[in-house]
Amino acid sequence: MVSESIAGQGEAAEIRSPDLAEGSDVLRHPDFRRLWVANAMRDAAAEVASFALPVTALLLLHASALEVSVIFFCSRLGYLLVSLPAGVWVDRWHKKRILVISDLIYACSFGSIPVAYAIDILTVQQMMVVAFLVSVCGVFFDVAHASILPQILPKNRIADANARLQTSETAIQSVSPSVAGALTNNIAAPLLYCFTLLCHLGSAFLVGKVGASVREVSSKNNTPDRHFLREAAAGIKILRNQPLLRLLFAQAALNNFGAGMMLAMMPVFLLKEIHISTWMFGLLSTLGAISGLCASLVCPRLRRRLGEIRMTLIFSALTPAALVAAPLASMFRGAAVPLAATAEICIGFVVVGRAVATAGLRARVTPSQYLGRVTAANNLVTQGATPLGAVVAGVVASASTTSVSLWTGVIEMCIPLFILINSPMRSIRTLPREWEA
Repeated sequence: MVSESIAGQGEAAEIRSPDLAEGSDVLRHPDFRRLWVANAMRDAAAEVASFALPVTALLLLHASALEVSVIFFCSRLGYLLVSLPAGVWVDRWHKKRILVISDLIYACSFGSIPVAYAIDILTVQQMMVVAFLVSVCGVFFDVAHASILPQILPKNRIADANARLQTSETAIQSVSPSVAGALTNNIAAPLLYCFTLLCHLGSAFLVGKVGASVREVSSKNNTPDRHFLREAAAGIKILRNQPLLRLLFAQAALNNFGAGMMLAMMPVFLLKEIHISTWMFGLLSTLGAISGLCASLVCPRLRRRLGEIRMTLIFSALTPAALVAAPLASMFRGAAVPLAATAEICIGFVVVGRAVATAGLRARVTPSQYLGRVTAANNLVTQGATPLGAVVAGVVASASTTSVSLWTGVIEMCIPLFILINSPMRSIRTLPREWEA
């Protein structure tokens, strides 16, 4: 573990009021409860926006497979461009303020889509710009969110908090796509963004109320000798030297590259090639979310039985197997819908299971003053791999077929298996105490 100290660490004081008793529900903490409700509103907005984006691009604007992949690339581009500086800045700035500003920019960006549609000037290019703005906000929001939880709750309750957030997220995912799909039978997909606008405004209001238990003090005037590159390098050094962080980082990057290929091409295949209805498209997403909800209920017990490290490795290994049904659907088109449903159900369970397994691990092994920078350095590659995969998928599909692109994604996601086989983590069941920060 790297124990380097940087002068003026950013957050000078933190107050938790009251400390939670061991075993008590984290929702009893008022500030976490506000954050939890705000997250639920943001999750609902994200699900509706994710559904509306391919429907709008493919069915209304008649975008090509390559254009859809570029839109998806733009929706993750922020992680490639600003992850590292965001980590340094978030460690210096007020976390709550970042969350509020991000929500407001989300609201303005998404709100521009129904306005442009109403006056008949909506284009694929505008969808790309909105996707890019949202991706940049997402970087700052995610890093600030990961950094503010340890200021609201004790570190040993972060896993419980993440489990609560994961459960509510999967519950919302199980409802939102089907509702959005049903609504598109009567209203145009771009108008769904009005809902996302309202959700982000509500989230900004609730996050603005957080603060009874945490006080942040800026250190700009107290640390004149701070060095941007040195601070960013410190986060990278911890990520590189800590064995668990390094393993999770490598696996996530490779998995997300393949996931980017799958996420970009499945809407093209389902909506444009086999022409399923929008309500069916929403129903498929709902099946995956229901599977994830089941995983969020089952996997905490499985985590305690297997140990968080062993469960993480098992679920990471299962990821490519869970996706095989997706390219099979492109080969056997008569059974495309049931095969696509199988893929959604399997990947929904595996992804949430892995999230439950890894919940709180990064916070437990990372010193609080470095958490923003470590999260940002991790996101730079792991989240940045997703848009790169999407672009590769678009190029492959344009040069051949969507079927070839989907198979390429599954094959690429088998690479982390070799990392697992050669990893010393395969013999570890739970997080060694000496690794904890």
